[in-house]
Amino acid sequence: MRIYAQAASASRSKAIRGVIGGFAVVGVTALVLSGCSSTPAATTPSKSLDLKIGTILPQTGSLAVLGPPEFAGVHLAAKDINAANAGIKITVEDKDSGDTKTNIATQSATAELADGVSAVVGAASSSVSLSFIDQVTKAKVVQISPANTSPTFSTYADDGYYWRTAPSDVLQGRVLGQKILKDGATNVSILYQNDSYGQGLNTNVMKSLKAGGATVGQDVAFDPAATTFSSEVTQVLSTKPDALVVISFDQLKAIAPELKKNNFDFKKFYGTDGNYGVITPAYTDVDTAGAQYTNPGVNASSDFQSKLQALVKSEGGKPLTVFSYAPEAYDATVLLALAALQGKKTDGTTIRDNLRSVSEEGTKCTTFGECAKLINAGKKVNYDGLSGPITFDKNGDPSQAYISIYKYATGNTNSYVSKEFGDLNK
Repeated sequence: MRIYAQAASASRSKAIRGVIGGFAVVGVTALVLSGCSSTPAATTPSKSLDLKIGTILPQTGSLAVLGPPEFAGVHLAAKDINAANAGIKITVEDKDSGDTKTNIATQSATAELADGVSAVVGAASSSVSLSFIDQVTKAKVVQISPANTSPTFSTYADDGYYWRTAPSDVLQGRVLGQKILKDGATNVSILYQNDSYGQGLNTNVMKSLKAGGATVGQDVAFDPAATTFSSEVTQVLSTKPDALVVISFDQLKAIAPELKKNNFDFKKFYGTDGNYGVITPAYTDVDTAGAQYTNPGVNASSDFQSKLQALVKSEGGKPLTVFSYAPEAYDATVLLALAALQGKKTDGTTIRDNLRSVSEEGTKCTTFGECAKLINAGKKVNYDGLSGPITFDKNGDPSQAYISIYKYATGNTNSYVSKEFGDLNK
C-alpha cells in the first residue's frame, strides 16, 4: 500500500520527527489509493467537510513511552477516514504534552486553539489533561483522551466538551483487585504516585481487594517528581506482602532496583497501565520475570499492529515496542469524524452534540467507511471500534470496556495473557 502525505512545513515536520523517533507529522492530510481500503465506499455528500484536529500527547516526559502508539493510532485513523472519500477530510496537528513538571501542555493547547482546531486528542496523563481542560472546553473545542482514566473526569464541569475512550479507573481498579485475589494473595501492599491518576487507582484497587477479603497492610504514596524510593520500598515490604501493587509512570525504573535490593520476588508484582511497557528488554538493571500488569482496552490485533508499524516506517520512525492506547486513539479520531459527518458541521459544539449518538443509537458498524456510508444514507450508527464496544454515558465515559492483562518473562519480554470485560452499569 502506497501512502501519500502532505506536510504543512517540511522543516517543522523534521523537527517533530526528531522529538518522537521519526513519526509524528504536523498538519498531515493523508490520502490512500482507492484500492487499499477494505471498507465499502461511502456515498459522498455534495460538499466535503474539512475537520482539523490537534493532538496533545507525550513526546517527552514520564509517559513518553505512550506517545508513539497514540500518535500512530490517530494518524492511521486519519488515513482511513480520508481514504473512505465519505464527504469529510481530516487534518492533524501534533503537539507535545510533556508531563506535570512542565507547562508544555498548556502551551500546546494555546497554539492549537489559535490554529483553529475543532477537537483535541489527548492528553495521556490524567493530571496533564487537568492542566489544560478548562482552556480547551471554554473555547468550545472537544477534548477526547485515549488514555485518561482518573474518575475525576466523570463529574468534571466541562459543559459536555470532554470525552474519553479509555475507561475510568473504577473499572481498572476493580479488575486489578480481582486478578490479585484470583491469584491467591491475601496480604497486599500498595505503592502509588500521589496525583489524580494514582489516587483514583489506589482507591479502587483497595476497594476491590477489601471487598474480596484481602488485607492492605501498607498503602504508601510518593511524590510523582521523586527519583529515589528506598524508604518507600522498605515500608511497603515491611509487612511481608504476598502481592505488591505499584501505581506509577516511569518511576518504575528507579523502584525496581530498590525491590531487587530487598530480594523481592517479581512474581508478586502487579503494575498498572501507567508503568506497563516502561521496562523493556533493553532495561538490564533488573529482570522482572513474573510481573503482571493491567492495561485498559484490548490487545491490539496483529493486523492492526502491522498497519501501525507500516505507517511508522513510512514516516522514518522507530518500530513501536508497545501498542498501549493505539486502539483508543484510533477510535477517538474516528468518532470525532463520525460526529462531524452526522452533524454536517465540523465545529466543536456540533461534534460534542453528536458524539454520544454515534456510539450507541443506531446500526452497529465497525469501520469509519461502513459507518459513514450509513450516515450518508440518513441512518443512525453505533460505532464499535478497535478498542471495544464504545458506548458513551452522559459523562462522556465509555460505560463498557475490556481490561487486558500482560505478563513479563525472563529478559523483560512481555506477552498478552487475557482480557476481562467490565460494565460500569453493573
